[in-house]
Amino acid sequence: MGGSAYRWGSLAAFGLLSALPQFVSATEPCKLLTVQEIGHALGGSVSPPTPLGANGCLWKGSPGSLTLVLRSEATWARLTAPGPGVVKTNLSGLGEAASISHMEQATEKNLQTLSVKQGANVIVLTIIGINDTERQRSAEESLARLALPRL
Repeated sequence: MGGSAYRWGSLAAFGLLSALPQFVSATEPCKLLTVQEIGHALGGSVSPPTPLGANGCLWKGSPGSLTLVLRSEATWARLTAPGPGVVKTNLSGLGEAASISHMEQATEKNLQTLSVKQGANVIVLTIIGINDTERQRSAEESLARLALPRL
């Protein structure tokens, strides 16, 4: 499968996973970050947000795109549980708890997701299109720090 098709297929799979089970939040996901903040973190231009249902948002940009999905704290255990072929690493100093997940056998090593728990909410951030894993992780963490106080 081509790189672009793989990325968008992964994004679609992420979107489907993010839809299980949904919860209603008073927070509008597309208002947790600004286009300018995301552009700065990604190092390029970013389009206005596109809602992904009631609990998610997509910002398309160059060189990368960002999805942000809000989940309830009840999903935290499932989001951070070990699974076949998935590597999860706990992080400290970000929210009440944080974890980075990526596929063990991923064709693209930079395909990872940051999940951060804060109070009754979990923010799930995924950046696609940045070819440097550390830069992607840094951008995801930076954006999570900006979004957390806005919950």
